[in-house]
Amino acid sequence: MNLKNKKIKLMFMVCGICLVIFIAFYRIFGHETKAEPSIEEEELLLESVVEDKNVVEEKVTVILVDIKGAVFNEGVFEAQAGMRIKDVVDMAGGFTEDANKTQVNLAERVEDEMVIYVPRIGENIELEISSQSQQNDGKVSLNDGTQAELETLSGIGPSKAAAIIAFREENGPFKQLEDLLQVSGIGEKSFEKIKDELKLN
Repeated sequence: MNLKNKKIKLMFMVCGICLVIFIAFYRIFGHETKAEPSIEEEELLLESVVEDKNVVEEKVTVILVDIKGAVFNEGVFEAQAGMRIKDVVDMAGGFTEDANKTQVNLAERVEDEMVIYVPRIGENIELEISSQSQQNDGKVSLNDGTQAELETLSGIGPSKAAAIIAFREENGPFKQLEDLLQVSGIGEKSFEKIKDELKLN
């Protein structure tokens, strides 16, 4: 009987050892198997974040803006689409003491190839409305229109109006309406909007 009992105890011990080994094996390797997908998910999430960051960086558009007049450093500056005229003025070193700040819309957004002209105090930029440039037809004269009249055109603000006048003074009268495309900041879309509102003289 004692021998039989010993065999039974031995069998229970062997079974117990096997059970312990099985449980230990399951805990070690079973957890590692479950952990693997979470690591892969973290890597995928990290890749997604990096891709999103790259997309955002690609959307930043660099444009060129020409600023002239009463600023410390006139010239062409690199800017980002969506920036304001104030940002470009700051890049140009700010206004000089004789700058006529009231004629500059600092909140206006800049565009590629845009010309910003900052007039000086006392400078004649044709703010008075000329009775000769706007006749009964309601069209604005491209060659005689004043700053104020040019600003009445669709999509033309103070800076673009000043650029048109500056171009006119430097190059002489416009020979045809299409010559307006030579003015920095005036593209095809802008021209299409205003061509029916213009006349040469």
